[in-house]
Amino acid sequence: MEAWRGVSLFVLMLSGGFGVGCGPEAGWEAEVPGGTSVAVQEASLGSGGAQPCGRSPLSVGDLQPGMEGSSPESLVPVGVQLFYAADDGASGRELWVTDGNERDSRRVTDLRPGPAGSTPRFLTRVGGRLFFVADDGAHGPELWRTDGTSQGTVLVADIRPGAAGSAPDNLTVVGARLYFTADDGVHGRELWSTDGTAKGTQLTQEFAPGPASLFLDDLTEWNGRLALVAYGDTSVTLWVTEGGTGTAKVFFRGPAQTVLFALTPVGLDRLFFLVDGGLGEADLWVSWGLPLLTFPLRHFPGDYPSELTPMGNAVYFMAGAEGFFGEPGDHRFGGELWKSDGTLLGTRRVKDVNPGPAGSLPSGLTALDGRLYFAADDGVHGRELWSTDGTSQGTVLVQDLEPGPVGSTPTALAATDGWLFLSAATAERGREAWYSDGTPGRVQSLRDIAPAELGSNPRGFVRSGGYVFFVATHPDQGEEPWALPFLLMGRCGQGAG
Repeated sequence: MEAWRGVSLFVLMLSGGFGVGCGPEAGWEAEVPGGTSVAVQEASLGSGGAQPCGRSPLSVGDLQPGMEGSSPESLVPVGVQLFYAADDGASGRELWVTDGNERDSRRVTDLRPGPAGSTPRFLTRVGGRLFFVADDGAHGPELWRTDGTSQGTVLVADIRPGAAGSAPDNLTVVGARLYFTADDGVHGRELWSTDGTAKGTQLTQEFAPGPASLFLDDLTEWNGRLALVAYGDTSVTLWVTEGGTGTAKVFFRGPAQTVLFALTPVGLDRLFFLVDGGLGEADLWVSWGLPLLTFPLRHFPGDYPSELTPMGNAVYFMAGAEGFFGEPGDHRFGGELWKSDGTLLGTRRVKDVNPGPAGSLPSGLTALDGRLYFAADDGVHGRELWSTDGTSQGTVLVQDLEPGPVGSTPTALAATDGWLFLSAATAERGREAWYSDGTPGRVQSLRDIAPAELGSNPRGFVRSGGYVFFVATHPDQGEEPWALPFLLMGRCGQGAG
């Protein structure tokens, strides 16, 4: 198989379009409206002893009345505020927020008046502010920031004046700066960074001098450094930019047909990534912090290894599955859970959950309190929730939610404050929300949002303030935000407010 799968990365990154507007300059500060620092507010919430309060999720608001719903996207907590993009049916897709312990939502500002909307994207927390890309209809897609108020929503910098905009992408926080790629119309698409002010927004590195551009992708924070991949006409390069000096070093270079992706930091010293040399199969590589200590660990036939997930001193992933077009994977074990500590001997299969070439095909890998949770099919119980401590003996079925060979197919796994939230489907209830403290046999269901077996397809679980928020579909409301009270032990009866 050709390495055409890398094309999808290019299409996703090149096809976006957004825009923006201007406002007064101000740097980001770790504060929220009212003068209380984010650190203080978050500490006051606490995490020890916090728990779901009951099983009944609450509607955050029917933002777009009717069956279509507002289709919320990108739920991002900042301090005790929750931001997301949604379409209320009148203002187009704009930025919304729910404040503190209130679950009612309000539009932050109508950045682009009219039904077109500003289409906020790439929502990214930096300190006590939210940064995002949007199009106000005048400046084109540019970088904005907000503190959750209309007055505090401002254009960071008009990098490319005019309606075309610079289309910032790959927003990544490293230390006190936000890095991203942008095209100012002069230098092509290059690496930029900002401290949150127009004056402090600058071209950081020009990888292709002049108006030409390399395709920059996979920006990743790595222990105070920025790692990124640059695709050129003749080569593909993994660059690592040192914090402070801004000097970029080459850690890997391959020929033009190479696809390099899935940059995953583990601990303080290792960066794992995948390399497809043009054959449609990938090798797992690791860097131990220096170009000379960057090397391949293992080749995996068939489908690409997927869902590289750090836990402790290792990275976990699925590998060995059959390729998309039937290319053979691991003939003996199939797709199973693997781990690597960055050494050849330490790169190994965790457990053969489903003996035989079919494999258990683990997915949804999520770390919680020293254990990794995932969905897998052992060939007996169907696709259900499993967990592991990284050993074969410690890899166990958490609970058989839908007895029989079909299984409940858990998805949307998310860990927050010692609890695991997920979406799972049963014949009786359809696909609804569940939660667990990780104890085997103690996965509990939330009350149905959609009646009977219809299912509400919950996703995007995230904690903010006194709630765990998520997106779900009610047959009369469409897809809207919902919330489950989540408070310190002993406060559940008092409510989230």
